[in-house]
Amino acid sequence: MESFAPIESFVKEHPVIKTFEKELLGEGLDALKPLERAGNQEDVADPDEVTQIVQNRSGTILSVSTILKSDFFSNLQKMTLPERIEGSPNFRRVPLALKAVSSDGASSPNDSIDFVIDDTSDKGVCGSGMPTVEGLKRALERVDAGPNGKNTVYWTSLREEPVIYVAGRPHVLRQVTKPLENLEATGVTTGVVEAMEKNFKKDVLRELKQGDGRILLHDEVEERPGVFSIIPIWEFVSEDEIMTPQDVFSQIIREGYRIDYSRVAITDEQAPLPDALSQLLDRVQSGVDVAHDFIFNCQMGRGRTTTGMVSACLIASTLKWENRNEILIEDNISLEVYDPMDGPSEEEAYLAGEYKTILHLVGVLSHGKVAKRLTDRAIDLMQDVQNLRKAIYDYKLKVDACQKGTAKFKQLSHVAVNYL
Repeated sequence: MESFAPIESFVKEHPVIKTFEKELLGEGLDALKPLERAGNQEDVADPDEVTQIVQNRSGTILSVSTILKSDFFSNLQKMTLPERIEGSPNFRRVPLALKAVSSDGASSPNDSIDFVIDDTSDKGVCGSGMPTVEGLKRALERVDAGPNGKNTVYWTSLREEPVIYVAGRPHVLRQVTKPLENLEATGVTTGVVEAMEKNFKKDVLRELKQGDGRILLHDEVEERPGVFSIIPIWEFVSEDEIMTPQDVFSQIIREGYRIDYSRVAITDEQAPLPDALSQLLDRVQSGVDVAHDFIFNCQMGRGRTTTGMVSACLIASTLKWENRNEILIEDNISLEVYDPMDGPSEEEAYLAGEYKTILHLVGVLSHGKVAKRLTDRAIDLMQDVQNLRKAIYDYKLKVDACQKGTAKFKQLSHVAVNYL
């Protein structure tokens, strides 16, 4: 007779059973309710049909084993932001520029120059996640750049990945086996991305015709608190509801919205390439006297968007400086270097951005001390969604917690270095 392991051992060897137990205890009577079959919902696609369609896709961009996933997902919105605009996730607005001030009562020469919000201007810099068509309009109306508004906005998308709008909502390309991971093409130019989107649109339109006016999409839903699933759904749309981001912005410009749109392709969780930074510089320089607001977006309105906002603040602040030479006199003052034996804690030093590489850079730059202080103030001003210095430190902690040489260690180290 076959021998069986004790039940206690079996449970220990199969931790998923503990998960089932937690779900039962956490959901109470709701755990006893029967699940609705997907086939009972008209807009939910049949699994076999989904597999057939996904495996037989043959477009240039929408190809085999790829899906059209909604850009929106649960918990995208940061709840601590002071305002919310439906369809423009994580929208926030802060003053555009900082001005230099002298601190006569400073305790040390290093503190004699600081930077504060420039209260002589009401210009702003905004951030947002990828908006819906209606969310885009609401965001522009928020900064008085609607058809009847007085202001002009320079809107810059920092997305590298191709996006397509379906019925007013942005969707992205994903591998069916990795629906939550971006498809990256580091270093791709804006022109290449927008050409990909045109082909993406052709692929979707062809599939729409083959489906008699319906297209297979995938959406991310929260089944229960903290548990998310990707579900296939059918969407009935007309051909004119399939649009590239360029199509969307061109349309709202025709509707009278006061906006100048451009795109600078930056890979998610990677440092902007020099060419991208040059494009940001040109963008802000060309618009600083024209635009009342600069608005940046990526997918979630977090890392790349915050980087764009900080960059705009630094550029606008330095362009508007008066008495520049007086400010840069501090160039001859030595920067206080972190001393682990007598000074701030290691955590405080890292949160202040005092990494060895940064301090070396400060020493090499002609006006490194002023630049470091200005950058810190800009980062702090733009921290409503993400503080870039803290993000670097958080990744450093993740790297330190990993075993050296592992795949996870290498992946996190790569991200941490790019953040820095």
